[in-house]
Amino acid sequence: MDLEAFTAAGLYDAASPAAAERLELLAFLVDQGCTLDEMVAANERGRLFALAGDRLVRPQRDQFTLDQVAETIGAPAEKVRAIWRAFGLVEADKDSPVASPDDIEMVATAATMSEVLGLEATLGMARVMGASLARIGDAASTAVRGRLPSMSVASSGSELTTARAFAGIASAVPNLGRTLDVLFRHHLEAARMHFERTESWDVVGQGGIRIAVGFADLCGFTGMSQHLSMDGLSQLLTRFEEIAADVVADHGGRLVKFLGDAVMFVTTDAVTAVAVAEDLVEAAELRGLKARAGVTAGTALALDGDYFGPIVNLAARLVAVAEPGQVLASDPVVERLGDRRTTIPLGPQRLRGFDDPVPVSRLAPLAG
Repeated sequence: MDLEAFTAAGLYDAASPAAAERLELLAFLVDQGCTLDEMVAANERGRLFALAGDRLVRPQRDQFTLDQVAETIGAPAEKVRAIWRAFGLVEADKDSPVASPDDIEMVATAATMSEVLGLEATLGMARVMGASLARIGDAASTAVRGRLPSMSVASSGSELTTARAFAGIASAVPNLGRTLDVLFRHHLEAARMHFERTESWDVVGQGGIRIAVGFADLCGFTGMSQHLSMDGLSQLLTRFEEIAADVVADHGGRLVKFLGDAVMFVTTDAVTAVAVAEDLVEAAELRGLKARAGVTAGTALALDGDYFGPIVNLAARLVAVAEPGQVLASDPVVERLGDRRTTIPLGPQRLRGFDDPVPVSRLAPLAG
């Protein structure tokens, strides 16, 4: 190692009380293949200890401005910036390099997609991808922080210890990226098959899809959350999410999203949606929880991985007025059930957001 170069770069001070450990850290970074320029840049960001891991997470980072990206791929700078923002990424200022060679390829792919799908649809997809991966990133970071306190210098008390720990866990990132690629292919195929079963080709031009929509939530969650520890709250929500994910998947439905203590799901038909709702309520009860659900059916707007429209709003309102253990259904659901299930009419109900009272029925408990 060139101690003079490290000293001149502001990376090493022989008179510092922490000089010995800093020297070990620099030696570790050299062994990991880090260059002096990378070390200087990382030190300016206050992340010299994380450099070995950071360069695995984002190789060749911050080499190009977005104007240079636009020039490289032959696209207008305005389009490149719109794509970058839609992905949830930040450009501090126009003169700051923010992109890597991989970023250039990513933006080029999106720009090419926009020529086929249109810019608006492409930006919508980019926003969904960015938001979804932001959540995955948060989940991964939370899991690591909670189980590996050595990832923080404040906890480990040693830059070298944290550098080694972070480099070790970051080595899994490339494989995690490949895992996401494989999963995306599975879910893309599942989404196609789900749509084909809805027989919605006549409304797809307007963004429509014929589905059944359900919401289920935990009863008394606000009160419970006030008396639970952070760990207890985490376990409660995790247990509910596990229940919901398993039940919806077992019935071939699509889990759209979690909203705190609630879950939204869609299926291709009302009979299946009712089965999902009832199984969710029963599964929650078997695990010591209380749940309720609401189900509707009809045509919804499918947009950016979510669903919108009156039937979605109605399902959300039904679950809000259901009692613990109940599954409420709209008239279209009752009609599609026919004589398969017994339903109990509750009459027209005043629901928030609807001008006129809405006929609502309750699913009778299953015999046995």
